[in-house]
Amino acid sequence: MGHALFTQVLAARLPMQFWGNSVVDQLKHLEDAGYIKVAFSPPHGAAPPLATVNEITHLGRAVARYCGTDDGVPSRPHTIGKGLLPPHHAQM
Repeated sequence: MGHALFTQVLAARLPMQFWGNSVVDQLKHLEDAGYIKVAFSPPHGAAPPLATVNEITHLGRAVARYCGTDDGVPSRPHTIGKGLLPPHHAQM
């Protein structure tokens, strides 16, 4: 389902933008499961799909605590990985 991606979302400040087919598909699964709220942008020509994670739901936080993926620190530092746009690109 995208455990690593969910962990990355938990560690970051929201909103957070992601791009690329596989990452966007994982975000759709996390949203369908009720863990996050995401806004999906329609594709523009050859540009990869874009998604903005706006919120981690109460269910998502509960699952994170139950599964041990949330250490309770709201603003842990994070690294920029494939599919994640750095903050200065998030306001495009």
